[in-house]
Amino acid sequence: MILHRLLPAPGDELDVEAPGARDRLLEWYAPRGAEGIRCNLVVTIDGRAAGGDGGSDSLSSRTDRMILGVIRESADAVLVGAGTVRVEGYRLPSRAPLAIVTASGDLAGHRLEPREGAAPVVVLTTVAGAERARESLAALPHRIEVVDETGFSIAQAVGSLRELGFRSLVAEGGPSVIRALLDADLLDELCLTTTPRLGGRALPLLGGGDAPLTPWQRTQLLVDADGLAYARWSRVSASS
Repeated sequence: MILHRLLPAPGDELDVEAPGARDRLLEWYAPRGAEGIRCNLVVTIDGRAAGGDGGSDSLSSRTDRMILGVIRESADAVLVGAGTVRVEGYRLPSRAPLAIVTASGDLAGHRLEPREGAAPVVVLTTVAGAERARESLAALPHRIEVVDETGFSIAQAVGSLRELGFRSLVAEGGPSVIRALLDADLLDELCLTTTPRLGGRALPLLGGGDAPLTPWQRTQLLVDADGLAYARWSRVSASS
């Protein structure tokens, strides 16, 4: 599969099957700072974040999954909500620990399995959710972080991760987590794959209801022959 780079350097091409392709993608997706939060998602043309399987896998592609691995490799931790873990059938990332945000601690039905070399799962939860999460993950190496001293929030969860040394984060959903990061002014970058499909599950990128309107700038755009577009968007600061 050939990727065509339209921004910022029109004319660049990359054969993702060729030797060294991953190293080139690592250059193209290098973080813009040592500390930041970016999210990585795949959506339909009309902005739905789930396909016929109820999750994102049916919307993805081999190239999309390759880019996912590249973005994870540049992160200190992979941040997800409990609902995403239950629905998506997550595998533990090989290069960065999985950090799960859950106020309830409800991880029932997860399909996480032990993986050689994988870091312990970090669960950011409440006092009430800690024991529930601990029971659900009994078969996996894990660490429970209680972050609700003054009320559970995504900002507290991110603060706890930073205290543990996880500075650069990639959020992979679900919509409620992405929306919470946006509302808390914590989201710096969006890596968005758009698949050439319309319709699907009623799961908008930011969930239901109104969302704050914020300005973003596209910093990179790749396209392939199957019609998928892979874009990087950076949030425009208020002072810009």
